[in-house]
Amino acid sequence: MAGMSGMQPQRTTGGCPAGVIAAAFILILLLVPATATAQGPTVIVSNYTVTPAVLMPGDEGTITVVLSSTASATAGSPLAIQLGSGAGGMNTTQPAAENAYIQSVLLNGEGVEVLTGSFQDLGEIGPGQSFPVTFLIRAPGEEGIYFPEVWVSVRDGASVRYPVPVNVNSAYALARKPALRVERTVPASVDPGDPFDVTLTITNEGQASAGDVSIRINTSSDAITLGDPENYYIPELDPGESSVLNLTFETDTAAPLGLTPIVVDITYRSAELETFRQAATIGVPIVGRAEMGIASIRTDPVRITAGSPVDVTIRLENTGTADAKSVRATIDDIPLAGTKESFLGTIEPGNDAPAVFALDADRAGAFDYTLTIEYVDDYGAHTTRQALQMVVADRNPVPALAVAAAVLIIAALALIYWYRRQKEG
Repeated sequence: MAGMSGMQPQRTTGGCPAGVIAAAFILILLLVPATATAQGPTVIVSNYTVTPAVLMPGDEGTITVVLSSTASATAGSPLAIQLGSGAGGMNTTQPAAENAYIQSVLLNGEGVEVLTGSFQDLGEIGPGQSFPVTFLIRAPGEEGIYFPEVWVSVRDGASVRYPVPVNVNSAYALARKPALRVERTVPASVDPGDPFDVTLTITNEGQASAGDVSIRINTSSDAITLGDPENYYIPELDPGESSVLNLTFETDTAAPLGLTPIVVDITYRSAELETFRQAATIGVPIVGRAEMGIASIRTDPVRITAGSPVDVTIRLENTGTADAKSVRATIDDIPLAGTKESFLGTIEPGNDAPAVFALDADRAGAFDYTLTIEYVDDYGAHTTRQALQMVVADRNPVPALAVAAAVLIIAALALIYWYRRQKEG
């Protein structure tokens, strides 16, 4: 800031002298992560930003803190954040046991005027996730270094208090450090056996450069393999600079359904060679898709003749990777009376089930008809249609003629026998 070189050491709030020793002690405290032991998952303040870095007395500025979950990511944990109004627009997901529910986030000024600094019922934050909360402040009229506190209340978890240093035109500069943020772009769903792409954006949101940035991609499941190198190196990321990684993954056809985590381990150093480590989690939603088709068609009797009933059994097979639910089969456009609908329920992948139709073949001919299959999977309702044909033969007149001929022959023989007996008598 202009004019800072001529400033003399001033005061801090609470009546403490603004000494170098006190400032150094406070800075040491700030390096300790704001965590607490609790039975349930909680959050930490993983990063903070004061804008502008040095405020003049009476100026307005912002404090942005990044809240991160302390829960470890598992295959069954949702990796999205459910937030209410006031924390920005983000996707929502169903609650899970490892989510931390944030009841409130407040900023206690401690000498700094808080213009906007109260958020209630922010909602749930999942394992490996983080999001920012921004407060609007006004610097006090006196110069110095102030420490407003961020108070975070977590349901069934440890509450957090985290002091954020605010420099109001003070000659004592606060130690600057890098802080990396990871953004992920993941498909909404991935079918087992299909490849998918993930975009990682590594951004330095700190106030100092991050050097020797090492990134390692760890797939937690054998069903997902990385088609690119597992390790990446970035020599340096300046404040505000970003680096983008485009990753391609392959999945196995037997990949288990659900949210599969991919862990991103990041290591980097500050200008003072202080080493920082952090981990981010990519949640990959593996969602199977059902595929219904015809396995076989059988009629009883095998040869259908006009005037006789017939049972048509069509076996439906699920060749997909997810359950086909509420399976219903109907035959349409066939001019024969009878039962033309069959409900099969749920068919698991690789299994089949019979759809039975009882018809009355009251006429002969070749009849084209349509088999309609309706089912539901994780992607919604589906309908598939298959064109089929049934041939009904005419009744064969040969057996009736044979019977009539036999009767005539028997009658003729009887008449000849009777005639001979009469003649002999």
